[in-house]
Order: sequence, then structure tokens, then C-alpha cells
Amino acid sequence: MSDPINVLVVDDDVSIQEMIRMGLEADGMHILSAGDGAEALEVLDREPVDVILLDIMMPRVDGWMALMEIRNNPATADIPVIMLTAKTQDLAKILAFKQGVQQYVTKPFNLMELSARVRSLVRVRPASTLAGAAADGDFRKLAVRKGGRTVLLNIEDIIYISAKNKSTYVHTYENQYLVDLTLSDLEEKLSKDVFQRVHRSYMINLNRVKEILRVDGSYVVVVTDRDETQIPVARRQVKEFRGSVGI
Repeated sequence: MSDPINVLVVDDDVSIQEMIRMGLEADGMHILSAGDGAEALEVLDREPVDVILLDIMMPRVDGWMALMEIRNNPATADIPVIMLTAKTQDLAKILAFKQGVQQYVTKPFNLMELSARVRSLVRVRPASTLAGAAADGDFRKLAVRKGGRTVLLNIEDIIYISAKNKSTYVHTYENQYLVDLTLSDLEEKLSKDVFQRVHRSYMINLNRVKEILRVDGSYVVVVTDRDETQIPVARRQVKEFRGSVGI
């Protein structure tokens, strides 16, 4: 059997801690608890954690401060975080995603849905299947071309993929490469939990999203390349995209 998923629940409301504990433990997970951000950082120093459920409004060290410390510490920087809060304002959601939150869930919430969200994030953590689809577990590098040279690019370095004039381009932080596969080909090869088709001409790495903007009833994704490229979400993709990022 595989090891249980370790979830750290950070909330100053003990009743919420216990409700989450009962729900996720019933689904086979191991739950750690903290009453505020300072206690959460202490737990992270001594316990392995796969996913963090983080409230915003807490005494001493609130969720924003804790998140900043988590992301600035190399030992915890890659741990997926679900912001679990009563704050429903779009500004709070945007700030959360900008600071590296993977998903944003508002209270009250459904425990079955929360459990599914936790499991989806564990499936995409770098140590396991970040770069591989189910049928291609070892697909961690992609052959790309630039300036007459062919190189193998680490999948996790891809920020987004675009298609233009029958050519497909892979974009990293500061470079663009040509790849001899279509977007549809890459959609089949890359993990659907990480790489999502948001437009007929674009696929994005959900772990490389910096900000999500609401524009004219749809969404625009700002990614973490050097130019902070803005990528539109097609209206027919909005429902799936919202489910993936928890908005």
C-alpha cells in the first residue's frame, strides 16, 4: 500500500479542524493541525506534509504571512496550498493565486470535493507525476528545437504552449522553442492535472500561473514567464478551468 497523504489543516476554529479531520481521515488521509500560521510553520519544520489547507484570518500569524514564509523556504516552497477561507472577494482570490496558492475554496465547503482537490494536488507534486501522464509515467523531457539545435527540455520548465500558423511553440521563463508535435498531441502526453488546454491555441502549466484576471465575463491567465504573458481562457473552457483552480 502507498503511504497516506499528509494534510496540514491550519485554522483557528477547532470545530473546522475536527470536521476536516473526520472527513479526510475517513478517506484514508493523515491529518496534522495548527491553530495559526506560527504553529503551522513549527509543524512544517518537523513533519512531512503533502498538502496544506490554510485559513486567512487567524491570530498571531495570519494566512498571508504564513504563506509568504512557506513559499520563501526552499524546504516548503513546493508544497501545494489550498486557501480555505470565508473571504469571497475577487481581490483576495487574485492575491492568493499571485502568492502561489494552487486552489482557493470558500467556506462553507463540501468535504468530498475538498478531498478530491487534495488528491488532485498530490498527483501533480514534483516528486511524483508532475511531468507524466498516466500512460507515460516517464515522460519528463520533451525534444524541442531552437536555432538549429535540438535539446531535451524538462517538462516542469514549460510555462505555456502556443500554436500559430500550424507550428507549436513551447515557452519557458525567457525562451521560446519549436516542437514537432501539435497541441492535441501534447494534450495527450502531458499530465491533465498540470497542463490544461484553455484555448484552441494555448495550453498552460497550472503550476506556473501568477494571476487570474476577470475580463468581460471570462478569465485571462497571467503566467510566470519574463513578460508575464496574458493568456485568454476560451468561454467553452471556463467551467473546466474554474474547477481546476478552485474559483
